[in-house]
Amino acid sequence: MSDVDKKEKKSHKHHHSSKDGKKETPEEKERRRKERRERHDKEKREKKDKKDKEKKDKKDDKKSAAPVAAPAPAAGKAPAHPKDDSILGDGVQGVPVESVFTFGKQLGSGAFSVVKEATHKKNGEKVAIKIIKKTTVAGEDIKLLRREIANLKTLDHPNIMKLFEVYEDKDQFYLVMELVVGKELFDKIVERGQYSEKDASNITRQFVSAIEYLHSKGIAHRDLKPENLLSLGSGENEVIKVADFGLSKNFGDEKMMTSCGSPGYVAPEVLECETYDKAVDMWSIGVIIYILLVGYPPFYADNDPALFKKIMACEYEFCEGWDAISDEAKDLVKNLLVKDPKKRLTATQVLKHPWIIGAKVSSKQLQMNKLRDFVTKRQFK
Repeated sequence: MSDVDKKEKKSHKHHHSSKDGKKETPEEKERRRKERRERHDKEKREKKDKKDKEKKDKKDDKKSAAPVAAPAPAAGKAPAHPKDDSILGDGVQGVPVESVFTFGKQLGSGAFSVVKEATHKKNGEKVAIKIIKKTTVAGEDIKLLRREIANLKTLDHPNIMKLFEVYEDKDQFYLVMELVVGKELFDKIVERGQYSEKDASNITRQFVSAIEYLHSKGIAHRDLKPENLLSLGSGENEVIKVADFGLSKNFGDEKMMTSCGSPGYVAPEVLECETYDKAVDMWSIGVIIYILLVGYPPFYADNDPALFKKIMACEYEFCEGWDAISDEAKDLVKNLLVKDPKKRLTATQVLKHPWIIGAKVSSKQLQMNKLRDFVTKRQFK
């Protein structure tokens, strides 16, 4: 029996007649029964509404409660203020770069950018900031810049220049990078005047270690050349940093086809418009080692078409200066400057080569005249 029916049965005992003693008619009983049911239904609705309101109020209280304070940023680090609408993707800082860094002297410049030294306002840390005008990048250039930033953000290796943060304003992009207080590798070698095969082996081990790391991350540099190798320190404490990742690309299982790189260092398969992979970096390393040892490139001609023809034919010789170079060094170059990319040594294999790990690599001084001429000609190009 329902609550309403129980109440109705009970009401029959006490409401036989109206207040004036007259007996109720059936219509009056039905009307009173209907009123009682409506009153009961109303009470139920009010109770339900009250419970629902209490639940809603509890939820609202939780939402409006003060949020837990986020941990303060580490000393010297700029607080994260991501800019949601940047064409460079996620992670671009929205605060003005001048609010975090004080700019100093200009360190260098290129066709599309200027690099300046800067100091962090809180911790005094020195950095290099690459400033790129937005008017100089559009379309494919934006894609390249976005890819360079994405690749650099994932890298952490002692021989790779590190990217810390990216800022932008309405006119420019700002890439905050590790400050390398040094010079381009070949300029540094010429400046110091003395240089041995052992020094060349130590230098090569460092930048090949960086390339091995890149390849393990699924990234090909695609523009290895002396200008992109920076040197700081000296002697056994010399550190080489690989820079300029503007043409770097994630390869994974995907074959690359875009023709890119610098003429004297580009692999045959790139010039032949074939698909290629990370082995193009190993060809470039072979060219760099060749120049490191004798001061001139393995492939040279009066114009690019003639140069490319020699590269595609893999025409080079061990001529002037090579009689003073060890057989181990020649063997390494031979196994890098190989037309078939599948037969080239990988970065891991190079690091295990006798010329890289050998304790008996010659300390005899190399001839510097050719390298000086090479550096001078490059400066006037």
